[in-house]
Amino acid sequence: MPQSLAELQQRFAVRDHVSFHEDGPGMVQMRVVADTSEATVYLQGAHLTRWTPHGGNPVLYLSPKSALAPGKPIRGGVPVLFPWFGPRWNADEFDAVHGTTSPMHGFARTEVWTLDRVHLNPDGDIHVTLSLDPSEQARSLGYGHFHATVEFRFGRDLQQALTVTNRGTEPMVFEEGLHSYYAVADVPAARLLGLRGSTYLDKRDNMVRKVQRETEFAWTRDVDQVHVHTAEPLVLHDPAGKRRIHITKEGSQTTVVWNPWSVLTPTFADLQEDSWQHFVCVETVNAMDDRITLAPGATHGMAVTVRVEADHA
Repeated sequence: MPQSLAELQQRFAVRDHVSFHEDGPGMVQMRVVADTSEATVYLQGAHLTRWTPHGGNPVLYLSPKSALAPGKPIRGGVPVLFPWFGPRWNADEFDAVHGTTSPMHGFARTEVWTLDRVHLNPDGDIHVTLSLDPSEQARSLGYGHFHATVEFRFGRDLQQALTVTNRGTEPMVFEEGLHSYYAVADVPAARLLGLRGSTYLDKRDNMVRKVQRETEFAWTRDVDQVHVHTAEPLVLHDPAGKRRIHITKEGSQTTVVWNPWSVLTPTFADLQEDSWQHFVCVETVNAMDDRITLAPGATHGMAVTVRVEADHA
């Protein structure tokens, strides 16, 4: 049973810091005001749609055309992708046998999560924990024995962690992702540092394996690349926005870089014509070569920390 707005206000609201609101029928959002930043989280998908350090510009991009409705994925912010990334790797086999249709990017981003904990730290940071257990949909898709949590720490930095526990008696195979849409002032001018030497699967070129040779990754066209076996810290330089976004991850071995450019944007009903000019996706992922096999009773965690630095150059 989803938590009611009244229950959330009574149990978790913190005066001047945490409040709950309905953004249309069935869409509950939590608004967070920490001492150094502000954020918005929807209970559907444990979906962070806004994080803005005080005195700065929004760090995340949310499409103005995004559907904010029950069961519809939210376009922008940080979608939580689980238990697969993109199309399900064994969808043809599983769906044919079970008569199902495995949704793109799994089911976690459209399920309503349970808010478990809100804590205001003495330092002014705010901790939030949400959890997800198997629903009828999850069980029908072969995932009936897991427990997942998403934890946030909102402060001068943004910390987000996804943790999955296998509560079954058999190994559980899954993929996962924190599909971050970073707001940038000028996409062609933006540069990403930290991927040099990595091997990637180019989804815009028939999944051909290539190597990132350049020190700086530049967006010059539509991009959809899966960089495998990558754990290094990244820096997203947004010179037009006069900032550098530092991205540090743990427990993730895959980095996905995506932007639909003007070529593919018209194929997305929930993107505006110019949306591609305002974001780049740099995603914390475990997928494909880095898919997780989790033993019974075991827990796997993946986390990302985001820090914004002013660029005075």
